[in-house]
Amino acid sequence: MNRSTEQRNEEVTKTLGMLDQMPRVEVNHLFRVRLMQRIDTMEIGKTSGVAVFGGAFNPRLAFMALLLVLNIASALMLYMHQAPQTTGSAGVIADSFSEAYGGPALSYYDDQSAIDR
Repeated sequence: MNRSTEQRNEEVTKTLGMLDQMPRVEVNHLFRVRLMQRIDTMEIGKTSGVAVFGGAFNPRLAFMALLLVLNIASALMLYMHQAPQTTGSAGVIADSFSEAYGGPALSYYDDQSAIDR
């Protein structure tokens, strides 16, 4: 066997021997009853806290409320818009581009030889 394996086995045997020599801890006979009562009171407090606004913060409820508000807001924007949106014709779009890019600042980059061909 390898020396490190022998050392490990000796340490394990020594540790288990120390654990066997330790005195056993006696648990109170009402420990389980008190623990179960405590768990029950915590569960009752949790369920009543969700129903009342003073309870703990619930991230699922907050996310659901946020989605509901966004859904209502988008519906209101869709149905209560005063002026209908019109789509521009191709001529209007071309005019707006010619006004935006037809200035003297961009005339240097305009290749007139390509237009003449």
